[in-house]
Amino acid sequence: MTDREYVKKTIIYTLIILVLISVTVIIIDPFIRYHKPFFSLAAVETDERSAVIGLARNMDYEVALLGSSMSENFVDSWFEDGHFGDSCVKLPLQGAHQSDYLPVFDEMVKNKKLKSIVFSLDNYLFEDNKEMDPLTIPEYFIKEPGIEDIYYLLNKSVVFNYLPRFLILNETEGHSDDNAYVWADRYQYSKYIARADYMATRRLEPLPEKEYDYYFERIDTLIGDLSKYIEERPDVTFYMYAPPYSILFWDVVSLGGNLTAEICGLSRLYEGLLKYPNVRIFYFQDDYEIICDLDHYRDYSHYDQGVNYRMYEAMKNGDHEVTMDTYYDTLLDMYNFAVEYDYESCFH
Repeated sequence: MTDREYVKKTIIYTLIILVLISVTVIIIDPFIRYHKPFFSLAAVETDERSAVIGLARNMDYEVALLGSSMSENFVDSWFEDGHFGDSCVKLPLQGAHQSDYLPVFDEMVKNKKLKSIVFSLDNYLFEDNKEMDPLTIPEYFIKEPGIEDIYYLLNKSVVFNYLPRFLILNETEGHSDDNAYVWADRYQYSKYIARADYMATRRLEPLPEKEYDYYFERIDTLIGDLSKYIEERPDVTFYMYAPPYSILFWDVVSLGGNLTAEICGLSRLYEGLLKYPNVRIFYFQDDYEIICDLDHYRDYSHYDQGVNYRMYEAMKNGDHEVTMDTYYDTLLDMYNFAVEYDYESCFH
């Protein structure tokens, strides 16, 4: 064999291998980039940032669970109960900000079968500055498939990690996506763990109290972003919930001088959203039985899966719901509770 023939065959064989790898990735598609799973496969856990757009774009669903780590321990099948809808997809984005949520909302509202969106309306969404929170979803996943997909099709991590993991998890999880992105069983929960984690960063001295309207500009931006989708799909019910961070969260808020601004911010946010008839807001931060029992937590904000189920049942039954007539008094009661609480008792 001449050198010319050797080089030619090497190029041909290399191209064949690359084509076979690309075809395999397209068929199995662990990030749901091109289609919903084939061969009775389920959309099991891979990588949140890489898969979330494909899940929102390609899966069949009537209910979408969108949110931060506060939503990750929900189970899809809970919401396939006929109340929220009959089919559900979970779209978790741990630590996500507005910049990440918006392209997911863009995809969800295109789904004509969509009936319900269940969204974790975290406080930090208005505590942070939108302009300072860059998009963390790879931009080429947001675009329609194109030449940039080479970064997916011939990606070493995809081929040697996510693709086999996708197949193995389908077998071990019984071809079910119920446990996708659930982390509840990876941690222990107790008052000792929660307060030990928090004590390392607790402020020694409180900061001056911020003005009541400190967050209003950011909240108006958040309302504007969400209202676009709420108005576009008046046939969809938007279930928005305030996650029940532990009482230690309110210690963080109080010591940071944020309590007045926090409660007034929530008031402005809820007033702006509740004017829409297809928005329902559930306020779990005043579930004192939960938030004051640190045995439900692994740090100052993350709770066990039992709390997720409690929230699911409450949203189904209409418990802890605030309306235009009740949100103000609910938040005022939360303010008074947070002001008067003996936080030092948490550490003894």
